[in-house]
Amino acid sequence: MASLLRNCEDYAVPYLDDVAIFSQSGEDHLRHLEDILDHQSSAKLNIKLSKCQFAQVYVKYLGHLVGQGLRQPAELKVQAIKDFPTPTTKTQVRAFLGSAGYYRKYIPEFSVVTAPLADLLKGKIRKFTVDWNETCQKAFDELKDKLTENPVLYSPELHSPVLYSPVLK
Repeated sequence: MASLLRNCEDYAVPYLDDVAIFSQSGEDHLRHLEDILDHQSSAKLNIKLSKCQFAQVYVKYLGHLVGQGLRQPAELKVQAIKDFPTPTTKTQVRAFLGSAGYYRKYIPEFSVVTAPLADLLKGKIRKFTVDWNETCQKAFDELKDKLTENPVLYSPELHSPVLYSPVLK
């Protein structure tokens, strides 16, 4: 799918057999949609209309809610992290860090917050239990809190004046 949609990267994101198309205006969206459909038709691919969603304001895509220049974690995924029990083994710590790590872009200084949990995984000793302490619990709770505060990533305002000064060498 990625090779089929080469040169459409500015407005389409393929993932396996799914394609998310995004546009700044309705007119652009129709043009982008027509272009994607032409690409798929030329490759003799069929589209199942019952699985399609057109001109959506927000779309759930790969664990994110995307739309109108915003991206945030999907509620069900955040709820799963919120409900995650306190880990007692290295395997459970890895599972929690993996789930939370998928949303690391939403959490400032993610590696600093998770450092106490990552430290539990160090060493070659394959203990079934981990030495869970107050610092680990604090990091665990803080990570859950930061994800449940409805973090949002915003698209840049391309039409506004530049808000920083470039570094000149």
